[in-house]
Amino acid sequence: MLNKIQIIGLLLAVCHLKNNCYGQEKLKPKFGNISLKDFDLQSSPVIDSNTNAVIVYNIGSTHFIGNKNGGFSYVFKKQVRIKIINRKSFNLATIRVPLYVNGERGDKLDELSASTYNLEDGKIIEVKLDKSNLFEEKLYQHLLEDKFTMPAVKEGSIIEYTYTITSPVEFNIPAWEFQSEYAPCLWSEYNVIIPQVLLYVFVKQGLDSFFIDKGEEGRETYILSEKPNMGSIETADKEFRVNSNTVVHQWVMKEIKAFQPEIYLYSASNYIDKMEFQLSKYYDGDKTRDVMNTWKTATEEWLKEEDFGEPIQGKNNWMNEMLTAAVGNVPGQLEQAKSVYYYVENHFNCTNFENPYIKTGLHEMPKKGEGSVGDINLLLIAMLRKQGIKADPVLLSTRDHGFSYVQYPVVNKFNYVIVRAVVEGNVYFLDAAHRNLGFGKLMENCYNGHARIISEKDSASVYFWPDSLREKKITMVQIMSNEKGVLEGNYQSILGNSESLIAREKLNEIGQAAYFKNIQTTNEKEFEIRNTGIDSFDKLEEPVKIYYDFRLKTELGTSIIYINPMFTEALSKNPFNSMERIYPVEMPYIVDEKYILNMDIPPGYTIDELPKSATVTFNGNQGFFEYSIRASESHIQLRCVFKLIKTNFLAKDYNNLRDLFAFMIKKENELIVLKKNNK
Repeated sequence: MLNKIQIIGLLLAVCHLKNNCYGQEKLKPKFGNISLKDFDLQSSPVIDSNTNAVIVYNIGSTHFIGNKNGGFSYVFKKQVRIKIINRKSFNLATIRVPLYVNGERGDKLDELSASTYNLEDGKIIEVKLDKSNLFEEKLYQHLLEDKFTMPAVKEGSIIEYTYTITSPVEFNIPAWEFQSEYAPCLWSEYNVIIPQVLLYVFVKQGLDSFFIDKGEEGRETYILSEKPNMGSIETADKEFRVNSNTVVHQWVMKEIKAFQPEIYLYSASNYIDKMEFQLSKYYDGDKTRDVMNTWKTATEEWLKEEDFGEPIQGKNNWMNEMLTAAVGNVPGQLEQAKSVYYYVENHFNCTNFENPYIKTGLHEMPKKGEGSVGDINLLLIAMLRKQGIKADPVLLSTRDHGFSYVQYPVVNKFNYVIVRAVVEGNVYFLDAAHRNLGFGKLMENCYNGHARIISEKDSASVYFWPDSLREKKITMVQIMSNEKGVLEGNYQSILGNSESLIAREKLNEIGQAAYFKNIQTTNEKEFEIRNTGIDSFDKLEEPVKIYYDFRLKTELGTSIIYINPMFTEALSKNPFNSMERIYPVEMPYIVDEKYILNMDIPPGYTIDELPKSATVTFNGNQGFFEYSIRASESHIQLRCVFKLIKTNFLAKDYNNLRDLFAFMIKKENELIVLKKNNK
């Protein structure tokens, strides 16, 4: 899925190379050359009193060399200098380097050098990174992470590090983020030199413009140790030379503000200034050939992976005992599928919601009782298949991870796996990694557009749009006066799917008594509650219903009674309090809320003030707020409806959306005023 601020292009010989340089300024820092003046940051429009750190420079480059496989390897170099201002930026001192591995065809981290510089008594003290403090962690089967933390970091430190990655996997050369989520950057630069026998698709994303966007042609000779499949070749003692024109490109942004997170924006990675690349074609000496990985090829590879597709195939007789415990003598395929689903959901805890692959091992799951989302949902697939139910994995990217590409598969764009089950001709999407999630329901975070079914027979793209997720809630309140002259009533609310899940999680955490005690404490001055209850708590496929009786603390006999007719449901704070918006507004779901009040006017009182009815529409038919109130001598009735029929709104719609919420808050906090008769 491409958002509105992405640009796709093809980096190859026939494109028109830009040569746009807005000035002659160019940064050429020398690594390790730290002087006293570097500790005093120069003024910049992107540095203010709220700045916790400054990325002084962030420079990267990628070029190619020949390799022993008869192809090309890329060499990526990164060099960074950061000034730490206060403790809030200490997270920038931990650096993570992802590395792809696949047998001998893996990335190699080299030329790592890192130092922290502190100013003590007017002298610069350097503390170098001890490479024994470089730690490696396996994330997935083909993805490692090397991690190190800069030594002796404190407020005022300068940290500087550089490293090189050499990779024989030229399919994706490293992406480059010009912008940071955590600190402004004074200079961010990326340089590439690519032989024109390799043609790359690139995706440029973000709002900021380049300070330098410069391209030109060059020429290089590449030495390959075996006969390659591309290029112009000269043989010499088993070495082959490929003479190729090159694309030489430099991109620079300077004085880039830190990415500012905004409420209702799922992931910075969808909008941050960055450039991504993927190999599209290559020239083999005769003609240009397509090499971009296809979904068909990627699916075949996923199904063979020992930490993904391979374990869910075969007989898997070791799980017979679990299936007996899960299904027993339950008749009917749908009920059997539900039994297996709830067995897995209730018996295994998810310890990692960012790993769609098997990490614990399916055989080990019964012993450990926990695993990654990949462990749990792939185990569910294996058990459903063993039960004779068609089930397949579905790879997706959660909202906070960013969008995945529809056009071509990029492995690291997927961080989550769910299950597609076909039961009695109906399709269900399942996720057993979350407790309290009903059969056929998914977390909000999964509704992020494109996903991919991985199947031997019917792989396909599938879409989970936020607009298909409807949060429907209805609340009813009744208020009357009893024979003792006390205002009392009852409250009941049937929650939507999202609120039902939140309520179940809270109830499991603190219990029903504490849950209602929190309601009482929050509204201590207004009313007392009793006869509390919850329906459908254990029926995870149904909405939760919350209900209780209450007694208002305003007793009859007083001259004036103030009542908020919205009771506890009135909005109190506008989530959109910024004066302007840069990025789209991404609401979690379609909103469909209804509130109904029926209130008896107590004997001896008349209405002194009554809120007026009002109806407001938003962007034509995209939103709707109705506040309809009417009264007779003895009764007041209120009907309040709020609907948003879409989830994604452009930045230009922000002011109208903010005004809508402001109007709602004002209206929902207007009071009914009852005056005692003097007769």
